[in-house]
Amino acid sequence: MFRNYLLTTFRNLLHNKGRFSVNIIGLTVGFSAFLLIFLVLAYEQSYDGYHAKKNRIYRVVRESRNSENGGYSAGASFPLAATLRKVFPQIEQAAAIYGDKDVQVIIPGSRGETLRKFKEHRGVFMAEPQVFDIFDFKVLDGDTRSLSAPNTAVITKDFATRYFGNWQQAIGKAVKLYDQQYNITGVIDNPPANSDLPLGLVVSYATVASLGIDMNDWVEFWTSNYCFITLKPGISGNRFDAQLPGFIARYAPQGTPEVHLQPLHTIHSDRNFGNFNGRTFTPALSTSLKLIAIFLLIIACVNFINVTTASATNRAREVGVRKALGSSRWQLMLQFLGEVGVTCLLAMTGALLVVLICMPFLSELLGIKLSLTALDTTSILVFIPSLVLTVTLLAGFYPALILSGFNPITALKSRPGGNPTKGIMLRRVLVVCQFAIAQVLIIGTLVVVSQMKYFNNADMGFNKEAIVKVDFPRDSVSQLKLPVLQNELLQQPGIGAVSFSAYAPVDFSNWSTDLRLSSNHTNKPDLIVHMKPADTGYFRIYQLQMAAGNIYASSDTMKEFVVNEKLVKDLGIASPEAAIGMPIYVMDKPGIITGVVKNYNITSMREPIGPVVMTTLNRSYRAANIRIKPGETKATLAAIKSTWDRFFPDYVFEYNFIDETVAQYYKQEEQLAQLYKIFAGLSIFISCLGLYGLVSFMAEQRKKEIGIRKVLGAPVSSILYLLSREFTLLIIIAFAIAAPLAWYFMQEWLQQYSFRIIMGPGFFVITLLASVLIAWLSVGHSAIKAAIANPVKSLTAE
Repeated sequence: MFRNYLLTTFRNLLHNKGRFSVNIIGLTVGFSAFLLIFLVLAYEQSYDGYHAKKNRIYRVVRESRNSENGGYSAGASFPLAATLRKVFPQIEQAAAIYGDKDVQVIIPGSRGETLRKFKEHRGVFMAEPQVFDIFDFKVLDGDTRSLSAPNTAVITKDFATRYFGNWQQAIGKAVKLYDQQYNITGVIDNPPANSDLPLGLVVSYATVASLGIDMNDWVEFWTSNYCFITLKPGISGNRFDAQLPGFIARYAPQGTPEVHLQPLHTIHSDRNFGNFNGRTFTPALSTSLKLIAIFLLIIACVNFINVTTASATNRAREVGVRKALGSSRWQLMLQFLGEVGVTCLLAMTGALLVVLICMPFLSELLGIKLSLTALDTTSILVFIPSLVLTVTLLAGFYPALILSGFNPITALKSRPGGNPTKGIMLRRVLVVCQFAIAQVLIIGTLVVVSQMKYFNNADMGFNKEAIVKVDFPRDSVSQLKLPVLQNELLQQPGIGAVSFSAYAPVDFSNWSTDLRLSSNHTNKPDLIVHMKPADTGYFRIYQLQMAAGNIYASSDTMKEFVVNEKLVKDLGIASPEAAIGMPIYVMDKPGIITGVVKNYNITSMREPIGPVVMTTLNRSYRAANIRIKPGETKATLAAIKSTWDRFFPDYVFEYNFIDETVAQYYKQEEQLAQLYKIFAGLSIFISCLGLYGLVSFMAEQRKKEIGIRKVLGAPVSSILYLLSREFTLLIIIAFAIAAPLAWYFMQEWLQQYSFRIIMGPGFFVITLLASVLIAWLSVGHSAIKAAIANPVKSLTAE
C-alpha cells in the first residue's frame, strides 16, 4: 500500500507540473530564508559560549544614574581589578584588560633596526595574566603567567605567523610598540570568530603605568579598559552585585559612578556598554529577525494552501473514483498529506542547496563567518525533520481536509460540492495576511533606508568633507617634529590646512575625565566630560562654530579651555556668554573658559551629544587632520605618504577620510538595511505566488461565468476588471492592517536614535502603490489568459 501511495504521489506531482513548480518554489524560498536567519541567530548567540566558566564570568561596568543618557560605560577605573581581588573572597579571579586600536608594531632586528612594521587596527591588548585564568585560551607554547612581569607579551598563532613566518619560532622573539620592546613568552591559539575578545598581541598590563597613567586613580579611566571577574561556584551574581555600591563608597572618591556586574552572555547583545569588537546584536534585532523568519515561513505555507485548493477541482473525479472503490476519508487525507510531505522534503533539499550557495554572500554582507557547523548533529537530526513535519501539517492539513471531503456522487458529476463561498473567504483572509506581512516589511525597509540616508547627509556640527586623518607616533621625539612636519605639508599645493589633535571630532577612541568648578573643594567632580585636545587650527579645519567667546591661545600644555553648549547647560550656567572667563579644573589642572563652541556630534547620531572640553595638550596629540583641495586627492595623498615616510620611516602610513569614519558608525545598520530589502523582496515574491493561486482559483471557479459574459459581448477589459477588482481590494484591506502595525513597530525602532527621521505619509503611499503594481504584474498573465479563453470550451458541459 505504501508503494502504491508513493507511486501515486509522484504521478500526481508530475502530472500537475505548474502547481508543483509554484509550490516547490514558494516552500524552497521560505525554507531558505528561515534556515539562513536561523544560522545568523545561532552564530550571534554563540559568542564566547565556549568558555568553561561562562556562567560565572562577569564584566564590571559603570553606570551614572544622574547622566541624561544613563551614563553607560564598560570602562573600569585602573585600580578596580586589583582592589576587587583583595577585598572579596567570593571572587575566584579578577583581571583588567585594555583593548587598543590602530597600534604600530615593529619587529626589531638584533641591532635594533626595523625588520618589518605593521599597523594593527585591533587585536592589541594590555592585560593582567589572570585574564587567562578566567577565559579559555589554549596555550600552544610558552607560558601566559609571565605577563605579570613588565615588557613581556603573549601572541596568537596568526599574529606570530605574520610577524615571524612560523609561530613555533615566536618564543624569545621581540616586538616593539608604545616605544618599548616586549619579549614573546607565550603563544596561544587563535580565538574563534564568534568572540568579543579578539586577542592578537597581548602585552603586560604594567605597560599602562609606563604610558604616564596613575594606576591608583579611580576617577580617570579609558572606555576600553575592562574588568572581568569570575565568581566562585555557588555565589549568586545578583547578591554580589548588591555589595558593589558599598565597595565603591568605601574605596573610591565621592561621586565615582556606580559599578554593576554584567553577565558574559549579555555582552554581545548590549549596545549600551559595547565590546572590543565594536559590534553588538541586540535582543530587539534578534526578535525582529525571528519574527521575519516565522512570517516568511507562514507566507510560504499560506501560498501552498492557496495554490493547492485552487486546483482542487481538477482532482474531484479522482477523489470520487477512490471513494467509490472503498477508500476512506482518513486514507485520502494520508495520501494528500504524503504528497505535501514529499513536496516539503524536495523543497527542504533545494533550500539546503540554496543555503550553501548563499552563506558566503550573507557572511560577506554581515561581516560574520556563517557555517553549517552552527547546526550540530543533534540539531540537524531533530530540527530539520521537525521543521519539515511542522510545515507539512500547516500547509497540508487544510487542503487534505478539503480534497478528502468531496462527495463522490457530485464529484463524479464534475461538481465538487460544498460551500465554495466559504472556501473563497478563507483564501481571501490568507492572502490579506500574506500581503499585510509583506507590506509591514516594505514599510520597515523604507524607514531603515531613509534613516541611513539621514545619517549620511545630516549636519553633525562640523565639516567632514575632504579631510584626511593620519596617525603618527606618540613618542616625545615624534612630537618635536610636528612644527616642521606642518610647515612641509602646507607647502604641498593640494593641501589647504593642517591641524594636530588627539582625536577627530567623531572618533572610535574616546577620553573621559572629570571637571570641577573652582567653588568645588571636594574630590567629587561636577561633571564627567569628553576630552578633545587639539591645536588652534582644529577649529578652522573642521569649521567649528563659536557660540560665545574665542578659541584658546596656542600652548604646549593645558591653560585655557573651550567647552560646548551641552557642558554649559549641564553645569546650570545661564548662557554661553556667562561661562566666559569662568575658572574650572580638568584632571585637577586649573584653567579658564575662553570660549563656548556650538554642539557637534562626537559619536554616532544614535547617541545624544555629551559635554566636551577642548584644550591644548601636545603630549596627547596622535593624529594630523589634513584638508585636501578638490580635484587633487590622488597626487596629494601620494605627497603626504612621501612626507610621512621621511619623517617617520619606522611607522606604517595609513589614512582615513573623516566621512568614511562617520559611515563606519552605521555599518551594521547599513548591513541590516540590505538584509531587510532582501527579506521584503522575498515576502512580496511569495505573496504574489499566493495571489497567483487565488486568481487561478477564481478563474477556475468562474470559468463558466466568464464564458457566458463573453458570449453576451463582454470585452476583455471588463473581464480583467472583474478579476483584478478582487485582489486589489484585498491588497487595500491588507494595507489598512499593515500601516498602523508598521507605524508602531518602526516608531519603536526609531526611538533608539537620538537623531532620527519623521515617518511621513510618503512611506505608506509608496508601499500601497508598489504592492498594487507588483500584484498586477504577477497575476496579469493568469487574468489575461482567463479573459481571452475560448468561451465554447468552458460551456461545452452545459
